Amino acid sequence: MNIVLVHGSFQSAVLKKIGEVKSNFDPLAVTEISDAGSGFSYSSPSLFSEKRLIILENPDLKTVEKVIEEKSPELTVLIKFSKYLEKSSAILKRLVEVKTEIFVFEESDQTSVFPFLDMLGNLNKKAMVEFERNYLEFGGQYILTMLAYFLRRMVQRPKTGSDFMRQKIEFQKINFSLDKITQLYRVILDTDFRIKQGLIEEKLGVTLLVQKILSAD
Repeated sequence: MNIVLVHGSFQSAVLKKIGEVKSNFDPLAVTEISDAGSGFSYSSPSLFSEKRLIILENPDLKTVEKVIEEKSPELTVLIKFSKYLEKSSAILKRLVEVKTEIFVFEESDQTSVFPFLDMLGNLNKKAMVEFERNYLEFGGQYILTMLAYFLRRMVQRPKTGSDFMRQKIEFQKINFSLDKITQLYRVILDTDFRIKQGLIEEKLGVTLLVQKILSAD
């Protein structure tokens, strides 16, 4: 089994790395679990792929120990923390002991994708122009990952961030009913699957997805 740790406060870079890891797996073989507690258990293998990826967000130490004990050779577990783990962290120390692949993202001079997401949240048609720039900068897989994050943050209130950010998200939620969010999330998964199966060209698939998000229906 392969274990990957991604942590740091620079969420744009964290999510980009997660998108890069996810691109190596069939979408049906990817399971994402937020705030994984000690009651976590592995899901059954995908019927469509031997390789599996489980993404655990902010797990506790007991969950990390379960991950370390798992011996499935076809399994990759990506552990994500939305904050920087200090050297004194028991979780970090334990993962270092088992030679985990670790990525830290604290600062970066990369262009942020968040202005593009804000345009989407406000249903600003100029988002298509911003999309073109972001596609050239980050690529389709990263944008798919950020679009999924964009929808999730409207359902799950962020635990970190300023009052201004929370108010901004609440305002944007006016444009997105829960039914629309659910529908769009399914479209993201379907688009990801079709791209990886060669059923649609990447940029076309992501472009159509962004257009659907901006549509009123």
